[in-house]
Amino acid sequence: MSETTRDFFTDIERDRPHVPAKYTGTIRYDLSVDHVTEHWVLRIDSGAVSVAQDAREADCVVRTSRDVFDRILNGQQGVYAAVWRNLLSVEGDISLIATLRELLPAARGASRTASRKPEV
Repeated sequence: MSETTRDFFTDIERDRPHVPAKYTGTIRYDLSVDHVTEHWVLRIDSGAVSVAQDAREADCVVRTSRDVFDRILNGQQGVYAAVWRNLLSVEGDISLIATLRELLPAARGASRTASRKPEV
């Protein structure tokens, strides 16, 4: 597992950030590298977020390579641009994918307007 990915999910587990209260559900991230898939689950309950590392059923499933996910976390790749380019697929409740943008390090660490980079 990459440091970027592990740090992202560890920080969420430690900091327990909130996303807008309108989001409730589970998102499983299936991140592949060398024919192995890592599974991470975010549980969102009225905006409160918690993390687990398993392959449970989820309301939304996001599949991508760990490399693409790391580029998203580093601000080198936009979430929606990755979907449009077929680098990331979403199944189920697609509205929950918006929570990823809320949880990105730039969005959590700075003001919303100052931290947003244009999607690539």
